[in-house]
Amino acid sequence: MAGTEKDDMIPIGDELLAERRGGPGTRMPDDMHLAARSLIHGIDTMSEWVGRTVALLVVPIIFAMVYEVIARKFFVAPTLWAFDISRMLYGISFMLGAAYALMHGLHIRADFLYRNFAVKTQGRIDLILYIVLFMPAMIFLLKAGYDFALKSVIQGERAGDSTWAPVVWPVKVSLAVGVALLLIQGISEILKSWYAATRGRWPS
Repeated sequence: MAGTEKDDMIPIGDELLAERRGGPGTRMPDDMHLAARSLIHGIDTMSEWVGRTVALLVVPIIFAMVYEVIARKFFVAPTLWAFDISRMLYGISFMLGAAYALMHGLHIRADFLYRNFAVKTQGRIDLILYIVLFMPAMIFLLKAGYDFALKSVIQGERAGDSTWAPVVWPVKVSLAVGVALLLIQGISEILKSWYAATRGRWPS
């Protein structure tokens, strides 16, 4: 059952965060085209579970940092790997969790004017910006990220700024995958924006 408008909003007063719209637990309106409903549900569900899975990376990040602090402060035996592990896992979680953040309205956006617009106007603004700016940028970044990751994998690239010299291609692959997930989530957001622009209400 769909929640109320109050329930669907992020319970904060910070105008720099967007409102949550849709999500895998949200029932799409009956007057939305069946294909659009199915596509939105499938994309949002994928982004939700990728985000939840990637959130588990915080556990090894915390372990690496705690181990490093204890080893350095109490045993005067700093590690070679803790910093590299933490920054690589953080980078992976940041990129792979970006689509989840977009779906839940957690990216920074200046909404102090936008929030006062009519819903149809909000939908039109979002629709135009997603199509004109967001999608082309994501397609460009996906191509660049793919080339970047492919070159790193082929070379078996290692970090040149670390004495531990870990392989870094997993991080670069996650960059390309994260952009691909953002691009796919953008399709869901476009469909939601189209609905708002034509029906005068958000599908939530």
